[in-house]
Amino acid sequence: MKSLHSFCTEHDLPKTSVRRKAQDLGFDTSNGLSTEAQKALLQEFRPDIAPQKIAEVTASTVTVEVGQSSTLAIPQLGGMQIDLTQFRDSNALVIDDPLAVAQQFLAVADTVIEALDQDAAARETRLLQTRQAREAVTAKAQEMQLEQRLYRERARAVDAATTAEAQSLQQALTHLQSLGKPVG
Repeated sequence: MKSLHSFCTEHDLPKTSVRRKAQDLGFDTSNGLSTEAQKALLQEFRPDIAPQKIAEVTASTVTVEVGQSSTLAIPQLGGMQIDLTQFRDSNALVIDDPLAVAQQFLAVADTVIEALDQDAAARETRLLQTRQAREAVTAKAQEMQLEQRLYRERARAVDAATTAEAQSLQQALTHLQSLGKPVG
């Protein structure tokens, strides 16, 4: 394992971009970068460097020779627990899973945006239908006004002609009556 900082410094890479790309590729960077992660990141950022140049260092490849000097015993550090709060002088308010919160927010936002779009489309459809109804009613109202005027004129002409005919008929009947004597 190699720390993210060491890896980025060694290959002259931007740490934030490398961390994001590692997460995108599914590598956890909290405990450093595995050999596999280093190879994948070099393919992404520095394809000119052969992945074979990253040698995997394991405990079995390290040999310590005592030689002529005295050897100090290597302390056993395994199982040791270190509390990082001793190195900080502040606390941060954190969200346990900010990406899950962001995904929930994005899902809700998408739902709201879709509802807004649907409502706007429904309102626009209603406006179009209302406009079409108004145009149809207005056209029919104008046609009806014209027909009323024509009817009025026709009725007036027919009434005048009917009145003239009735008066003529009445005059003829009166004349006919005047020819005869009253019975009685």
